[in-house]
Amino acid sequence: MKYIQLATILLLVACGGKEKAERQKVQALAALDQPPAIRVSENEEVSAASSPQAPENFIFKTANYKFQVENVDRSTKNIEKLVGVRQATVADMNLTSTSAEISNSFVIRIPAKSFELLLDDLNVESIFTDYKRVSTQDVTEEYVDIQTRLKTKKEVRDRIEEILKSKAKTVEDVLKAEEQLGVLQEEIESKEGRLKYLQTRISQSTINLEIYQKVDYKDRPEVYEKPFSTKIKEGLNNGWNLVTTMALFVVNIWPLILLGILIYWRRNWIRKMFTKQ
Repeated sequence: MKYIQLATILLLVACGGKEKAERQKVQALAALDQPPAIRVSENEEVSAASSPQAPENFIFKTANYKFQVENVDRSTKNIEKLVGVRQATVADMNLTSTSAEISNSFVIRIPAKSFELLLDDLNVESIFTDYKRVSTQDVTEEYVDIQTRLKTKKEVRDRIEEILKSKAKTVEDVLKAEEQLGVLQEEIESKEGRLKYLQTRISQSTINLEIYQKVDYKDRPEVYEKPFSTKIKEGLNNGWNLVTTMALFVVNIWPLILLGILIYWRRNWIRKMFTKQ
């Protein structure tokens, strides 16, 4: 009798556990039957086991460097050679001449490992340093955060695609799920683009370099000689402008002119008046 009671209790416990498991399974399937209810949260937690491992510090390096050289042309050629030796590239170059100096500015992209080495190489060309500023920006936290969020969004996207294939039953469900997939895919592409940008900036440092050469002051030469016909037209225009200016001047002082004419006309009378006094 005791064995029968024990067996009954075990059976009831087993049935209760099975019923609970079936109830959880039904609830899970019910949730999967509603693809539009799935949302991607920026604060969605990811387990430590699935999170990407934190890399070494990711740092942007930028240098702003300006110095004087003996000869800009010669130094430009030497700088281009130094850039090539360090496997860097000149992304932009701008040569400028004024009456007092000749200058050339460079934007140099260089592998991060050779950043300090190239700065030391450039010192050789300098005869006077105006400034050398080096700045860094640590983006490790942003990089890891984007990786984590990107992984989460891709997992949710895959889950929605699976639901769309197997669980979506109505046209409305399909359209809503596809709309959500489109929004999610845009977010994924945006974060992938940002991640690629960070990777490029991390691997390639930037040197903004400006060199200049002092020269004896020279007046800027006339670059364009006006033809004779143009000079005639300008002369006619200048003459007409003079005429209109004088006419406007006369119009503005007409009371003084009128007073002067009246005084001249009555000059004899005015003279007699003062003589009598």
